[in-house]
Amino acid sequence: MDGTSAPTPARTTVAAPAAPVAPVATRRLAYVDTLRGLAALWVFLLHVHGYWLDNVRPPKLSGDGLLVRVMGFGGAGVDIFIVLSGFCLTLPLIREGRVRELDPRRFFRRRAYRLLPAYYAAVLLVMGLELVPALRERLVAHDLTAVDAVTHLTLTFPLFGDTLGAVNGSLWSISLEATLYLGFPLLLLVRRRWDMRGVMVTTLGVALVWAAFGLWWAGQTHPAGLLPSTDKLFPARWFQFALGMWAATLVRAPRPAHAVRAWVALPVAAAAGLTGYAAGWGPLSAVGFGVVAVCLLVLLARVPDRVFESGPLRWLTGLGVISYSFYLLHQPVLLLTAGVARPDQWGVGPTTVLALVVAGTTTVLVASVFYHFIEKPFLVRGSMRSVVRSGG
Repeated sequence: MDGTSAPTPARTTVAAPAAPVAPVATRRLAYVDTLRGLAALWVFLLHVHGYWLDNVRPPKLSGDGLLVRVMGFGGAGVDIFIVLSGFCLTLPLIREGRVRELDPRRFFRRRAYRLLPAYYAAVLLVMGLELVPALRERLVAHDLTAVDAVTHLTLTFPLFGDTLGAVNGSLWSISLEATLYLGFPLLLLVRRRWDMRGVMVTTLGVALVWAAFGLWWAGQTHPAGLLPSTDKLFPARWFQFALGMWAATLVRAPRPAHAVRAWVALPVAAAAGLTGYAAGWGPLSAVGFGVVAVCLLVLLARVPDRVFESGPLRWLTGLGVISYSFYLLHQPVLLLTAGVARPDQWGVGPTTVLALVVAGTTTVLVASVFYHFIEKPFLVRGSMRSVVRSGG
């Protein structure tokens, strides 16, 4: 030994493996929930007209006639929902003017958590009710078959006339939503290559081609009732979804001119949407009410949340929070409670008020329980925060 101490070997620091990041629920936007509540209420009124009022058509110039026309345009609620879907999926991905890259595998998994548990629970609930003979007569036109069950479990029931309304006629839009999710990563790729203009041109072109196909298909003999309603499938609504993506880019990078243009475009788009629905021109109504939803998103995004969370809009915002559960369950409730009405004796107005009090309150109560115990536990897993690709 020479009396010098041996050099101390350098310590090798081994980094601990990163703990998995727990999914974080995407922050709710009050104005989005308000629009969801409006859309849900409008669809509900449409079905009040169908199930409680037997699609009555009073004279247009009467008070009842005006009310019925407003209710009859309730299909626009679905248009609003589709735009909101594109908006809510895109908004969390935008940072510093660019859309971050999506991990498709994680995205599909989390969208499945968000959409399917509540959907399957609602389908099984209604199927269970239909096992009771007295209820079955109110809920469906024919006894359930194995084909009905399989097509609803696979979300393929809108493809066939016999299965489209076999369990719950409102559920077609859930199948539509699922197919829109499948196309979302593709639209992000189109946007990355050709910007939002490319997305809008692509989806509008697809919608127009599909509309032309639908007109041709309507005149054909449909084997096995195939494609009974082409407007209920995603090519017809893809452009509306893209409008929601566009609205997200406008909200993330607000400019004073956006609000001015929205105020100018709003009445024009509403007129186009109403004209399209009244005349049966699907593409015009879809574009019209799609642009209406974009204008409302641009304008309402500038309003403080407290406006929507208090005062007269508070209940509509609350309805928006449970709107998915409300939508899943409202039609069976309306059908089961419609027997208490006497529209021919009471008139349109009183019957509508009774429907809102009886069926509306019942649906809200049932949907609230459904939301808290079935839908809400999957909301965090369905969040968009954790589907961004690393480094994206």
